[in-house]
Amino acid sequence: MTRYATLTMAALVAAACEVPERPQVGGPAPPFTALTLEGAETGSEDLLGAPYMLNIWATWCAPCREEMPELQELHDTYADRGFRVVAVSVDNRSDGDQILAFLEEHDITFPVWHDPTWEIQDTYFLYGLPGSFLIDAEGRIVREWLVPFRPMEEDVQADVRALLPAAAEQP
Repeated sequence: MTRYATLTMAALVAAACEVPERPQVGGPAPPFTALTLEGAETGSEDLLGAPYMLNIWATWCAPCREEMPELQELHDTYADRGFRVVAVSVDNRSDGDQILAFLEEHDITFPVWHDPTWEIQDTYFLYGLPGSFLIDAEGRIVREWLVPFRPMEEDVQADVRALLPAAAEQP
């Protein structure tokens, strides 16, 4: 086989075996599905049309647990302006009661979904937890945190406010 034929064959094989790319800030947020804690299927399609913070976490993850009160505060501060916080737990399928107990204990009122398959963690290329993504109303990633972060820091809030409709920005 000639060198040209070998290179052509290699290019065709590589094109046929497309490897998904890690989501990038400025690019589209990967679609995902999860379950509500009541067992109904939901996912990213249900979030389009309004900006949101996607948090991927687990009850056994200490840094994830530490973020939750500030995620609740972020939700409380901006929910009435059209912003959503949604957390997707990757706890095991049998840990539903543990998730509910955690949410009750910490007065978490924003939507918490469940993906016991961990597919969302793979989709967002997370090598650990937590992972958080600020996503605009069109489904583009505006900012990401692949480590624990402080949701109520002023720079985070400024990014959230920038995504709100002009009328909703008024105090």
